Amino acid sequence: MSNEGRKKNRYGEGTIFWDTRRSKFVGRLSFGFRPDGRRDVRVAEGASRAEVRREFRKIKDEYNAAIEPGKQYSIRQATLDWLRYGLKRQGKTTRDKYESLAKANIIPLLGAAKVKELRAEQVDEWLEVLAQDHATSTLRLLLSMLRRILRFAEARGKASRNVAMLVDSPDGKAGRPSKSMTREEAKKCLEASRGSWIHAYIALSVFTGVRTEEARPLQWKHVHLNPVAEQECSCGTAHRETSAPHVEVWRSVRNKAETKTPKSRRTIALPQQVVVILTAHKVRAELERESSGVVLSGDDYVFSTRVGSIRDAANVRRDLRKVIKEAGIRGHWTPREFRHTFVSLLSDEGAREELIADLVGHKRTSTTRTIYRHQIRPVITSGAEVLDKVIDQDF
Repeated sequence: MSNEGRKKNRYGEGTIFWDTRRSKFVGRLSFGFRPDGRRDVRVAEGASRAEVRREFRKIKDEYNAAIEPGKQYSIRQATLDWLRYGLKRQGKTTRDKYESLAKANIIPLLGAAKVKELRAEQVDEWLEVLAQDHATSTLRLLLSMLRRILRFAEARGKASRNVAMLVDSPDGKAGRPSKSMTREEAKKCLEASRGSWIHAYIALSVFTGVRTEEARPLQWKHVHLNPVAEQECSCGTAHRETSAPHVEVWRSVRNKAETKTPKSRRTIALPQQVVVILTAHKVRAELERESSGVVLSGDDYVFSTRVGSIRDAANVRRDLRKVIKEAGIRGHWTPREFRHTFVSLLSDEGAREELIADLVGHKRTSTTRTIYRHQIRPVITSGAEVLDKVIDQDF
């Protein structure tokens, strides 16, 4: 066996020899020196010299493509590296979310697979397993994460291709559709929350349509309940003329306090009822501060915790559940559905889609129409009323 193919290799083709201990042919291919001064030698094995030469060709292709040698780099290690180094521009909330999803769904089911050996059918099988318990939106997010993980590995020479780009996510488990409250339900919710901090939060959300991520970090300097008496706006512009009470939705809990989209940065006039509720809420906040020997400032959060920090989303959901139960409203509700309620109430009163889209910060009216607007009237009568007028005139 050791006499097979005695033809001498030319310079740069590597060295192939029979390894008695391993009982196979072993090849060594040199690529010069590494940055640390050591020789860069790649090793290949095979049952014959021809098989080793084929491995040499693969190694050369990987070297020319700047791909690291070996097949030991796993999906688990790639995921951990991506979580550590690939999310530098993301906020803490987003990083925590990705880490939780990866450690629950990617590492346990795909972690043992090698990045270079991962196949598209394996990704398909992984998604089919997840589809039994996850919503379609979650499946799309997980596939997007895997694509980003493999792209991260590609950029660092750990993989030669991104097989996740060849796969589409399937439909998942049907999730609970969003809904909106009726006028009566919103009124019950406000009545049940009187005396609590969340009363003002619900009023602002229902009657202005702000996102929960925009309401939670809202500061008093961005809320103008009596603009006539104020000397200067938070933006630095002096108020010389009478203006309506308004709230400046300029920041959120996202990374660097940016709003979801540039159009989401907006200034919204406040209905009189909301002004009354927020004024009472501010008076209570001032009294609480005075009892602690502190003066309420513009930098204080409107819906702060007892220690003055931003309320956590889970904290808001917990207090909302208590209000929903107290109000006797059926079903499961989340803070984001107050935004749906705002859109639906305005639409029910005949407001134009363009106006509603501007108020909630939507770039397209189609988003307002297809996702946020819900029918809250038992019967839509406007069409019949118009037709009655046409019939009376022409028939």
